[in-house]
Amino acid sequence: MKIGDIPARIFALIMFNDAIDTAAQLLMKKGIGQWDSVYPWLGISLYISNFFIWMRVLSRINLSIEMPVASVGYLLIPIAPVVFLHEKVGMLRWFGILFIVIGVYVVSKSKAQGAK
Repeated sequence: MKIGDIPARIFALIMFNDAIDTAAQLLMKKGIGQWDSVYPWLGISLYISNFFIWMRVLSRINLSIEMPVASVGYLLIPIAPVVFLHEKVGMLRWFGILFIVIGVYVVSKSKAQGAK
């Protein structure tokens, strides 16, 4: 099964990668300056596992295909702190995020052009 040009298994790895990255960001934010706490260490270990998942994904598909799909993080990163850290995100920032998501969608739908 495929999702666009990406095998479903690789697509799932990309989504898992974005989820791990989001969790790592939250843990690092929660534990920053508290090195005796478990939070920053969990965040660091998630970043390490994220690296290996990323390498696996990159070995399977082109970076120009993978990066737009992986941009789900542009949505997850602002949503997660609102939900878990009770941070506030202003309307202007949400509009900016929306424009980024639209731009990434447009880029992901465009065909690759050969170098001249």
